[in-house]
Amino acid sequence: MLSSVDFSGRLSGTDGARKAAVFLASSLNRAGFSPAGEYEFFTNVDVPASRLVSPARLVIVGNELLHRIDFAEYAPFSSGGFVTGDLLTIRDGDDVLPEDLAGKVVLIPERPNDFDVKGTIEYAASLGVAALLIETGEPESFHKTVFGSETSKLPVLRIRRSLAHKFADQRGLPVAIELPLEIKTRPCQNVLGILPGIDSRYTIALTAHYDHLGDDPQGVRFPGTIDNASGVAVMLEVARKLAQREPPLPCNILVAFLTGEESGLWGAKKLALTPPVPLSAVINLDCLGFEKELIALRTGHSASTDWLTELAADVIKNHGIEVRWIAGGDDAVAFIQKGIPTIGLGQKPTLPDSTSIHTLNDNPDNLHLKPIEKGFAVTYEIVNKLIDSPILTGIK
Repeated sequence: MLSSVDFSGRLSGTDGARKAAVFLASSLNRAGFSPAGEYEFFTNVDVPASRLVSPARLVIVGNELLHRIDFAEYAPFSSGGFVTGDLLTIRDGDDVLPEDLAGKVVLIPERPNDFDVKGTIEYAASLGVAALLIETGEPESFHKTVFGSETSKLPVLRIRRSLAHKFADQRGLPVAIELPLEIKTRPCQNVLGILPGIDSRYTIALTAHYDHLGDDPQGVRFPGTIDNASGVAVMLEVARKLAQREPPLPCNILVAFLTGEESGLWGAKKLALTPPVPLSAVINLDCLGFEKELIALRTGHSASTDWLTELAADVIKNHGIEVRWIAGGDDAVAFIQKGIPTIGLGQKPTLPDSTSIHTLNDNPDNLHLKPIEKGFAVTYEIVNKLIDSPILTGIK
């Protein structure tokens, strides 16, 4: 449902994301959850992000390249801009005078193994380079991000290796770049619902981010089915099942669908800092369905650190799934940093042909359902073990 065209890729702060938030609030209400946000089911979150406001273009000597297929913006380090200039190729070890770079569109056709992206971009900006084109492999389609930096001073594009090599030895080619990249903070919403328990001092939070990358202005779709419509669907079903349990639960269950994960974990940071009730434990779920089978699940930790990680690891192993001790970059990080016992569940791809997230391929046609079913079983069992084992959690 969340990956349908109605929600337009769910980029935080857009109409598609707002529609998704309303849908999720309505779903929690129907499941029997009470509002737990600042305004009914919603809590406002300011999310800064990098967004294209019209199509991006790269034209080299009259050849218009395809956005997302031949090139893409390097969003975390790039400014927007409209640039024309001559192409100048720089390879590792080239002896080029700094003054020769001013006003040029600089192409880096081979990245050294120790390539410092951020440092190179900052140095190029200090020399007056007009724009940077950086070779970035031969992907089926380019990975998209919506991180942004207001300190970036020049447009930076990733370009397909074969095209970088094609143009690398042709000096002085005219280049035109249109990169209407807007970096702006927008009002967004976390969606929060609570199922009150007998002892309101203790709360288990179930979290998943519902935002994704948003569709491009020229119509290229980013459905975000695996990342993270899958995690939201599982958490919503867990919530429905918990609401049907009898007798009343011994503790609160807070379900939080979070915004701004793709732009820097903003929704999770807001919830971790100002939860509606104190959080006793958090289970976050981000990404299921990469492969036909659920072979491995990450935990959000590099090692077993407490009773919750041990409990979760036991459940995962009992389902015949490999435990991967990997500290992630998902919303679980925000809660771990606040010292809240947290598990960051997510499928770990193990096969070379796994579907790639943040690309055009993360769509319903490439989603595998068996990992969704097993992910639900694991998550539901972990939650129920927490609820039914007050000695482990202190709940009751």
